[in-house]
Amino acid sequence: MSENQSVRARADQARARGQEVVAVIGLGFVGTAVAANLARARGKDGQAIFHVIGIERGDEAGRAKAAALARGEPPVYANDPKLAEAIAEAGQKTHNLDGCTELAQVACADVVVSCINLDLVRPVGRADELSVPHQGYAAAMREIGKHLRSGAIVCIESTLPLGLSDRVLYPALCEGAALAGRDLTQDPPLYAYCYERVMPGPGYLDSVNHFWRSYAGIDARSADRAQAFLERYVDVAHFPLWRHKTLRAAEMAKLLENAYRATNIAFIDEWTRLAENAGVDLFDIVNSVRVRKGTHDNMMFPGLGVGGYCLTKDALLAAWGAEELLEVEAALPFSRQALLTNERMPLRARDWLSEHFGGKLEQRTVAIFGLTYRAGVADTRSSPSEVLARGLLERGARVRGCDPLLSNWDEVPAAQLVADPRQALAGADAVVVSLPDAYWRERLPSLLRESPTPPAILVDPWNVLGDACYGELVRRGVRVRVYGRGDIPKPVKPS
Repeated sequence: MSENQSVRARADQARARGQEVVAVIGLGFVGTAVAANLARARGKDGQAIFHVIGIERGDEAGRAKAAALARGEPPVYANDPKLAEAIAEAGQKTHNLDGCTELAQVACADVVVSCINLDLVRPVGRADELSVPHQGYAAAMREIGKHLRSGAIVCIESTLPLGLSDRVLYPALCEGAALAGRDLTQDPPLYAYCYERVMPGPGYLDSVNHFWRSYAGIDARSADRAQAFLERYVDVAHFPLWRHKTLRAAEMAKLLENAYRATNIAFIDEWTRLAENAGVDLFDIVNSVRVRKGTHDNMMFPGLGVGGYCLTKDALLAAWGAEELLEVEAALPFSRQALLTNERMPLRARDWLSEHFGGKLEQRTVAIFGLTYRAGVADTRSSPSEVLARGLLERGARVRGCDPLLSNWDEVPAAQLVADPRQALAGADAVVVSLPDAYWRERLPSLLRESPTPPAILVDPWNVLGDACYGELVRRGVRVRVYGRGDIPKPVKPS
């Protein structure tokens, strides 16, 4: 029996046991958490509710992910031990989790959950030259339509441009179904948009089902079916579902919540600069403002910037979809400018270093501590550290990167990845603390204290290391710069 026949046979056996078969397409950060969460869902009798098939592309990376899932191992790294435990139990004990690279296996499924990645492409520093290569996603929907069972529903969890569901993806799904001979008048495919809110980190797995979820359907029948599916594994007693009126409303909701956060982050940048020039501590000020719960407690602190896959692009997905698919105006000046502001934030650190060394960074060694986009998350996509490192390398600096979660830094191969923080500090001309991470708060002050030759300058955009550390470094002749703080004195040069 071939691998594909085995996958189908196991799905048929699961359905005969009363389990609903779910195909999860795309085993990245979202799809892996979704697949694990569905596989661990239990009914009142303690039995697994779903039989889950994780489907990946047929290239080398995709085959490796599918094979890992089939062995009961996570296809991606996460520092949430619950993920590995859930996948191991489902893959090796309850045997309700499978992995393959054949998209035609959606024919086994009652529910198809799509977590396919969709990129936005734009030049650095521009928010008006946008493209979204969505043809591959449409082709996948067309192929799914060819194999989709009657009565099965496709639930999209990917972040989408505004209008992509009703203008591109659902028509492609219907086209595939029609090519397979399905009567769309009598039996149209069911389609819903149920966007994800997965949060990488220690609560990664629980963020799938212990969090508020929203959805919409192409029609009432699809919305009802999506609701019934979500209610089987989401903790709706504590996190009620929200049904949007239309697919476009659901698409916009996902984009708006990320655009809001990105704009909130960008807003503090101009106040950061004002605080530095006025000689005050903006962290002290923001802490005082945040006591106003419900209105001001989400005010952001200064920092190196924002990274990751969502906040760096989602407002522009709304703009692109509105303009290209719906043909309506979408200037969104605040949202577009916010993304550009956030994009520039890391380069302030580079410029401070350049200024300190008289405008010349050639042959200067800069140690960057923290390379991922978020503390405690092994994800380097669009991290502020990448922007900073590239900016330093362009000026001729030597870059050392140090992060306990990484064994390689694919985005910046020209940087030297150093596992030992002491080795990263040794002989460094400058240090940048690139993440607000307790890991560095606990370790760097003592390491800097022990260093016989401290760096000439330390930049701590997040105010991580604290006043005691800053004061000691200043006394040792180190220049300390912190975003949003104009109250840190310059070192006194010995007479």
